[in-house]
Amino acid sequence: MDQLFQPMHKVDSLFTVTEESTFWICAIIADIIGDWWYVACLTCNGSMVETGSKYHCHSCRRTYDSGLYRYKMQVIVLDSSATASLLCFDRDTEILTGIPCHDLYRYFIETREYAGDLPDELGSLIDQTVLFRVRVKENQVHKESSVFTVIGLETDPTLVANYNMFTRER
Repeated sequence: MDQLFQPMHKVDSLFTVTEESTFWICAIIADIIGDWWYVACLTCNGSMVETGSKYHCHSCRRTYDSGLYRYKMQVIVLDSSATASLLCFDRDTEILTGIPCHDLYRYFIETREYAGDLPDELGSLIDQTVLFRVRVKENQVHKESSVFTVIGLETDPTLVANYNMFTRER
């Protein structure tokens, strides 16, 4: 299984690659920024906009009475080399939380007066060390600030312990 994560890169590699790349980094979640969910289209998972009592998808142009709540969470991560912004979508965020977005959203809205707060289940991710598989797209090469997409992650404590040497150097 260790072979899957070779080679492990430092966070600053996200900013120094010379071509579109996909690689693993080991980083600490330092913060969660903005909204952590979106209403997804029932057909294509694109973002839907509420228009009156309906939801309209800009991607596939369909309209529905409702949509699905899915995770779209921007996290700030760091290691000894740099800090970066990563975007975690539904599958990966559900791995981190262990809770489907629609369940967390429903519980959170029903028990809070202010929806802008961060659920405890997400707040507990801060300071957690995670192995992230990150994609650097062509339009992000040589950019000093960009939000990179997470396309996989691993939280197994034994595996994380094997690769967290970059986070400990700081």
